[in-house]
Amino acid sequence: MRSLPCLLVFAACSGGSCPTVEPLPERADLIKRGNGTPLTMIGKTLDVGDVMPDASLADGKLAPIQLAALKGKLIVLSVVPSIDTRVCETQTHKVSDMLALFPAGAEVITVSRDLPYAQTRFAEEAMVKTKMGSDYHGGEFGKAFGLHIKETGLLARSVWVIGPDGKIAYRQIVADQGTEPDYDALVAAARAAGG
Repeated sequence: MRSLPCLLVFAACSGGSCPTVEPLPERADLIKRGNGTPLTMIGKTLDVGDVMPDASLADGKLAPIQLAALKGKLIVLSVVPSIDTRVCETQTHKVSDMLALFPAGAEVITVSRDLPYAQTRFAEEAMVKTKMGSDYHGGEFGKAFGLHIKETGLLARSVWVIGPDGKIAYRQIVADQGTEPDYDALVAAARAAGG
């Protein structure tokens, strides 16, 4: 029997050492399920005054929505774990119904990990007027905003206002993920940032 030659491939790193990739930080003290079980968020937790990360979402036709391209506009993000659940559906409807309360020209986007096609179907059937953005492909948005939930792979329920300067003007990461955010505070923050 004839043996075949083996080919070994070695990867060399420049400078004699290979770079290490630091894992994203994890936080388990901010949010919980409705039953009180803590959930772990992956990524740096952003706060007011931080610069909005340059993350990308997908629209209903799989075209990218580059958040950095929206700099100069007021951005309102309503983040939900999944549009096909009761609380997420309610949140999406309420934010859509409040569009007239936000400053003119505000970009209002509902974000979830649902597939873009599911988001489009939901928006058409539910007649919501907010734009939909999907973080389905790789979870770039969730990790950049520190909202990726380790246990579920979904996004943490939250609302965000990013001012025209590209900095976070307001954010609420809902502590009990089974409850809705504070809509009055969201509208007030959007008006203050967009004024």
